[in-house]
Amino acid sequence: MISESWPLNIDFTAAVQNPQICFQDEQLRRSHPAKNQRGRMLLWSGNFATVYKLCNQEQSWAVRCFTRAPQFDVQERYARIGDHLRQSNLPYLVDFEFIDHGILVQGQWYPILKMDWIDGQELDLYIGEHINDAKELLSLDQKLKQLKSDLRSAGIGHGDLQHGNIMVTNGGELKLVDYDGMYVPALRGNPPIETGHPNYQAPARSPHDFDESVDEFSFDVISLSLHALAQQPQLWQSFHEDNKNLIFRQDDFKEPESSPVFQSIATIEDPATKKLRSQLIRRCRGDMIVVEPPGLWQRLKSGHYLQTLKTGSASLPRSQWLMLTAVVGLTLGLSALMATIVISTLSNRVSNRGSIPTQPSPGQPTNSETNPDATDSTATSNPAPSPNANNDPEIVLAPITAAELLSAYAEGERDFANVDLSGEILSGAELNEINLQNALLSETDFSDARLGGANLTGAIATGADLRGVDFSGADLTEANLTNAIMSEVNLTGARLLRANLKQADLNFAVLRGAELMRADLSQTDLSLADLSAANLLLANLNDANLLKANLQESNLSAAELENAQLEAAVLLLADLRSANLKLANLNYADLREVDLSSADLTQANLIGANLSGANLRGTDVNQLASIDGADFTDVVNLADTSKTYFCKIAAGQTFAESPEQRRATRATLDCPN
Repeated sequence: MISESWPLNIDFTAAVQNPQICFQDEQLRRSHPAKNQRGRMLLWSGNFATVYKLCNQEQSWAVRCFTRAPQFDVQERYARIGDHLRQSNLPYLVDFEFIDHGILVQGQWYPILKMDWIDGQELDLYIGEHINDAKELLSLDQKLKQLKSDLRSAGIGHGDLQHGNIMVTNGGELKLVDYDGMYVPALRGNPPIETGHPNYQAPARSPHDFDESVDEFSFDVISLSLHALAQQPQLWQSFHEDNKNLIFRQDDFKEPESSPVFQSIATIEDPATKKLRSQLIRRCRGDMIVVEPPGLWQRLKSGHYLQTLKTGSASLPRSQWLMLTAVVGLTLGLSALMATIVISTLSNRVSNRGSIPTQPSPGQPTNSETNPDATDSTATSNPAPSPNANNDPEIVLAPITAAELLSAYAEGERDFANVDLSGEILSGAELNEINLQNALLSETDFSDARLGGANLTGAIATGADLRGVDFSGADLTEANLTNAIMSEVNLTGARLLRANLKQADLNFAVLRGAELMRADLSQTDLSLADLSAANLLLANLNDANLLKANLQESNLSAAELENAQLEAAVLLLADLRSANLKLANLNYADLREVDLSSADLTQANLIGANLSGANLRGTDVNQLASIDGADFTDVVNLADTSKTYFCKIAAGQTFAESPEQRRATRATLDCPN
């Protein structure tokens, strides 16, 4: 019988000091608790149990005393786990015994778990000792990969893989301890006792995530940590906390894009590390990863369309499901009966769950694109939505390697929609006219590749290396290129409508005639870029760097340019009607014959700017920072109040300081003496 009040840690510790009295097990009764050099008992406390080391002359054991009342079926669970582990006979697992009347505390018996003691180090301590040994860290990662494979083959999921539950023995072997949350086939459908250490689990993990794949996220966390530390051992000092994590914490998984750890790892050029980083970020977002059989791409052209339904959403229309099923049936030699069953099943799923909306083909403008004045309520409320922002059925991607893609492309294949190429290296590849619609290209290296006329609508290429890529005529509508490296890229005539290029590096890029309507270019580096004749209607360029950029004849109507750096930029004949240029730096900019009707120049800097022939109808020039040396020759539609204000500035009555520049500016304004 168990009392209603469960013992505290101190109660178990007091009892363990007298093993002959508190234990029924004969081996434990003849043992003694291990103590440190100060004579204090060794113990390790976790969320559900406190562990004591009991020793005799022949052997040592770990005795786990539950610090809270265990689940009602705990004895049955451990019995099923034990049966399966004995059948599997894996070298990573240790013998254990659940003892219902295990320890006597204050006159009551409580259960314990008795396990063989492992002499070795916990994973984090072992890593800390070898933090400057990249070879050893990568060797450890290989051992963990083998462990992962062996567990999956045996149908086992540990359920709480973390630094404290992975031991490295004195001989360098891996051992797993703490089986409270373990999955074995006999426990299918029975939720686990615990859902694991939060610094190693996916943000959305629940008790229902309980099968042989339960450790996938944890293995990715540990593997990426080891690869990153092998490249940058200083990450250990920056992000490791003793007995809490390796380098990641739960908050990093909730918001990977803003995580300092993920950002630090993003600077590592190692391809394996880049791929692991992208894979873990996808898992953080809840994206499932489809692993296809080797060679499937070559055998089955439509294989890259295979998608897993994630949240009850179908991702192919009925006709394509039927065609796909027929191809699969013929390729794999399925019987007619099996093909009928599969077709019927998939058809029912599609009819119950809907299909993907049809998107415009590359080069086909929508009504709002051909008519900028057309109402677009969606774009107005969200200038740069991320892919799938309209809650379309979520697409789960089919992984493909760079080698597989290049091989298929060489054989004439061009359709690679919905693939996962994250972290792959395709530098210098010839991939003109390729279809990468909705593809995942995060951290992918396309540097100096040729993708002229390619379709990347809806693609996610965050952090991708796109330096020197030829995207001329390509369609990147609604692509996510946040933080992408795009210096010297050629986007002549490309379509980037509603694309997200926030914080991208586009210095020296060529975007002549590009369609960038409603694109997000905030905080983007466009210094020395060529944007002549580009359509930037309603684009977000707040805080963008456009130093010496060429924006001649570009359409910047209603664009957001607050605090933008436009020093020495060329805006000859540009359309800046209703543009927001608050706090913008327009020093020495070429603004000849620019249309600034209804634009907002509040607190903008115009030192040395050339505005000759500019249209200033309704322009807000409130509190200009400076106009020293600016040229206002032949400006049109300048309001009398604005002219008076300019003349005051040029007369030194406000902010101007240089007498010579003031005189030159006053002359162009025809100010009274």
